[in-house]
Amino acid sequence: MEIIETIAMILLGALFGGLSVYYSVKEKLRLVSEHKSQRRSTLLEEVAEHLGKVSHTYSKYASLINEIGPKAERMSLKQQKELDALSSQFVDIFEQVSVADAKLLLLGEKRLQKLMKLYTGKMAQFRKQFYPGRYHSSEQTTAFKKELASIRDQFYDTLSERYDQAAG
Repeated sequence: MEIIETIAMILLGALFGGLSVYYSVKEKLRLVSEHKSQRRSTLLEEVAEHLGKVSHTYSKYASLINEIGPKAERMSLKQQKELDALSSQFVDIFEQVSVADAKLLLLGEKRLQKLMKLYTGKMAQFRKQFYPGRYHSSEQTTAFKKELASIRDQFYDTLSERYDQAAG
């Protein structure tokens, strides 16, 4: 009878120990999964922040281009200096694109990375193509900006979807 009680106690102890290990491992896995989701969300937020800086610089540049217009003769010396400074700043800020690009690739977001490249490439094309004296009408800039806005919407819609998935 003592042997049966001892075996029962050992089995009961093993059962409680097994349940304890099971729930402990289950909780650890939940925490790891939660941390992974949080990290993914954070990286996607950082991508949005990087692109926000680039977009802001583009917006300042595009606004000044609209103010000056297509004729280089209409540009004051102050506007020329401001435009050259913005153009230089625009080139420098593209480091943010490289950082965002690396983060998207790290997350395995190839589709989102391609959309970002398309969006930022269009912004760079705008800077190269639209400078007083290089284009003929404000309608050209308007059409280009509409196309860019469409690409921007695609990028941010996809980024938002991925963020919602990561946030769970």
